[in-house]
Parts: sequence; structure tokens; C-alpha cells
Amino acid sequence: MKSFKIIHVFNDDKFVDVAIKLFEIACPNQSDYWINSKNKQPFKYVTSKLAKPIFLNEIQDNQNFVDYVVSMSNIVVFLHALDAPKQSLVNRLPENIVKVWFLWGYDFYRKWPLLKNNNLEFYTNKKFKKKQSLKQLLIYNSLTFYFFKNRKKYGFLIPKKVQVILENNFNTEYYKAVLKIDAVAPVVPTEFNLVKKINPKIKFVPFTYGSIEDLLGESINKNVIFASNILVGNSADPTNNHLDVFIKLSRLNLRNRKVVVPLSYGGSIEYRDQIISEGKRLLGQNFLPITEFMSLQEYNKLLISCGTLIFNHVRQQGVGNIISMGYLGAKLFINEKSPVYKFFKNEGIVMNSILELNQMNLNSNLTEKSFHHNKTVLYKLYSEEKSIKKIKDLIDVVERILNSKSYNA
Repeated sequence: MKSFKIIHVFNDDKFVDVAIKLFEIACPNQSDYWINSKNKQPFKYVTSKLAKPIFLNEIQDNQNFVDYVVSMSNIVVFLHALDAPKQSLVNRLPENIVKVWFLWGYDFYRKWPLLKNNNLEFYTNKKFKKKQSLKQLLIYNSLTFYFFKNRKKYGFLIPKKVQVILENNFNTEYYKAVLKIDAVAPVVPTEFNLVKKINPKIKFVPFTYGSIEDLLGESINKNVIFASNILVGNSADPTNNHLDVFIKLSRLNLRNRKVVVPLSYGGSIEYRDQIISEGKRLLGQNFLPITEFMSLQEYNKLLISCGTLIFNHVRQQGVGNIISMGYLGAKLFINEKSPVYKFFKNEGIVMNSILELNQMNLNSNLTEKSFHHNKTVLYKLYSEEKSIKKIKDLIDVVERILNSKSYNA
């Protein structure tokens, strides 16, 4: 048992119960679990009896929670997704309190301007992207960020007006918070280097929300090798690059295969409606949009009808689906620009890039050999035993950071 107490700050989300379960197995009675609620209503997704409500959206509520944390000794704070209320929390907490960021995806790729404008592929970009102004193009690039980070060193080269523009656009609450974070748990390790470009001193810690056993439940012994349907994307967000996939598929013979497209969460109603219209136009009777929220059990039944997964995200997204489907034997087509593709490729997963999406590859199933290989690799990475070990390794890193801060105090 470690000597420090962990304060978790979550949002009300379907992944929270599983995370609480794993932390209680790995380090029982060491954590308090707080759920930030916008409307001060009962939780929609979280059912754990260990979860307690907290309200961080108002300035005074946020400060009250900071005062509560500071009043305790040997405390570390685990921030699950770095949204605006948690950014404010980080920026109010003193430096001596260890802060760990559990990166989700939206809290990085949507919040950091150098990343959020590079996530759309050609047709999606052409139809849905809001055009950047010349001013935005001149500001949000690696060179200007380099000068911003080194403004004390190169300040004499940068006109004062430009310095003010850089300060206003980069020195945000988000940037300040990321600089104060001690460690980050990315969804895939290949994201860590992206975070380090903002905060070079940040430490890596491992973590996975859930496990193979949690994700698949009763479906864990199924396989989808011969299932006919095709799963495209995981949400109604433009970063799925649905349109680019639909256009590729419209040029192939799908026969009677259904193209299953989950659109029940994320994104805007406007985007969802446009994608449904485009799906019907390009894919006709093969197109099957999913617009109603499903329980995990219902969703898994849907997944089992799909023997092919096509995820065209440039950013990290939908990793739980990729793990589940890869374990069950689906043929995987992933965008080769994605850190997810790079990570799984490095781990030896048998998969295809979106560039390899053609008639021959679409018609062929994963071989039995490749199925068992992927299943073995994914289980080693994401079994419950491995997920618990990741938490114990995470706790060890946090303890070292805490001891270092105490030593230097």
C-alpha cells in the first residue's frame, strides 16, 4: 500500500465504472472518485457506489475543491480528460501536488491548435472543414510555436505586436495546464511524443480504460472472421472521415453487405444528418446508420455482425473498438497516419492501411493464423491482468515523482 491518497476527477461517462473497478483491484481503498456534474443531477452513466458528485464548472466551486485538496496531505490528483473545468483546477493547484492527466483524445486533438486542423482527409476536408483565415495559418504552425516557446531567447527578433499575438493565441489556460502536469497516460504510447512537444518534462505512465474482459463481456469467445457486415467509424464526428470511406466503398462491389455506421454520439446533428444523406446517396441499401445510443451488450451484438472494421481517423480515436474487433478476428483497415496504426503495427498486429482498401482485400477474410496471432498480441496488451499491472506501474512512477517533489521542497 502506497502512502499517498489519490483524488480522481472524472466526467460522467461509460468508462468510469470499469476504471474504478480496476483501481480498486490494483490499489484498494487508496482512491476517492469524484464525478464532475454540469447539471447537478444524478449520474447518467456512472453506477459505482464509490463515486461522489463534485461541481467544478463555476469559479467558486472550482476554488472550493482546490481548497479541499490542498487541506489534505500526501495527495495526488488524477485528471481523467483535460477539459476546461479540469484545466482551471490544474492551474489553481500548487506545484507540489502531483497531477496526472489521463488523455482521452478530444482533450488533446481538439484543444491544441497545432493538431486540430490536420485531422480531416481530402473529401471530408473539402465538404465539412471551416476554412482557416490567412492569419490562422500564419499563427498556428510549428515555427511560430517554436518562437513562442523560445520567446525569452529570441524576443529581440520578434516585433512586439507579433509577441502579443503569439501570447494571446498560445499562452492559454490549456497550455498553462499542460505545462503543470507531471505525468500523462496516453491511450497509445505513440501519442506521448506529441504531448512532449508542449511539455518536454512530462513523464509517461501506462493506463487502459477497461480490459478485453470488460470490453467484450459475454462475447469474449466469439469470432467474426466470417461476419459479412462492415463497421465504419465510431461516432458522428467529422474526424471519422466517413465521406472518404463512403466514396471508396461506393466504387467497390459490396453485394448485400451492410455498412454499419455508429452515429449516436459525438459531433453535431448537422454533420450526422449530412453524413446520413451522403451514406444513402453513395451506398444505397448497403448503408446502415446507427443513431440511437446502445448499451455495451447491445453494441457488442452489433459488432459481432461485422467482420471488417474501417477506421479512417488521423487522430487517436476508437481504440476500444479496434481492440475488441481485432481480438474477435475482424479485418482491420486503419488510417496509416494515425498514432494508433503506428502503435499496433509496431506491436505486430496484422492489419491494413486505408490505402489498401480495395476489392480483393475487402473480399478476403483474416486467416485463422492471423486471427490467433492478433488475439494473442491484444490479450497480452489488454487483458485484465495486464491492465491491473499498468495501474501498479503507474502508481510506482507517481510515487517517485511525489518523493522527488518532497525532496526538492
